[in-house]
Amino acid sequence: MIMKHYSNIFFVTFLCVSIFACARLTTEEKSFWDKAYDSSTKERFIPVELFTGGEWDGKRELILKEVSTSACASFSGKPCDNYYITGPFKTETNNTKIEWAGNEVSYYRRTFSTRRQGKVESFFTINNSRDGLVRIYDKRNRWGARTYSGLGSKFPLGYWKQGEVRSYASRTPTRIEIIELDGPDHCLTFRWVIGLGKEKNSDNNYTFCPDRGFTKISHNS
Repeated sequence: MIMKHYSNIFFVTFLCVSIFACARLTTEEKSFWDKAYDSSTKERFIPVELFTGGEWDGKRELILKEVSTSACASFSGKPCDNYYITGPFKTETNNTKIEWAGNEVSYYRRTFSTRRQGKVESFFTINNSRDGLVRIYDKRNRWGARTYSGLGSKFPLGYWKQGEVRSYASRTPTRIEIIELDGPDHCLTFRWVIGLGKEKNSDNNYTFCPDRGFTKISHNS
């Protein structure tokens, strides 16, 4: 009976400590996202983990860390589509114009499926200007497989300000505009435009949230 009594005490104590540790971890992680935004300058550090939905340690560095995550992004109130990110992997050679990468390019593989596009596979890495993630490979039913130079951007990284716009002289010029830098739950919403933005799916707003990744897309054209 005495041993059982002490065993119960030990179990309860262990459970309380475990719950406290988990709660502390959650609080610490939230603190990292709180500190990423400076309300006085309206500037924010955007880590790679906001794109992947992975856990962020608060370090202000741009590194492709190992992940295997899934996100569910909705469009116009419709049921969300699942997006899966794994990696990083490495290319055998560097066929891009990303100079900092050296002979090999580390990248994430993202896949998703929709009724209209079927299965889509894309490779993402940090762009040549090191202020965004860019596609270096994309395969879908609409146009087959394509490769890209790495000079553009598909997702902002590093330090950005509210309302800031940056343009990229890639094969087809692109630009990114910050719509909401630090929204509810520290979600980020930005506008991505390719070319003149007049073609279908060439002028979109995207929303990404901590620990969730991609959550919403809307078309402007």
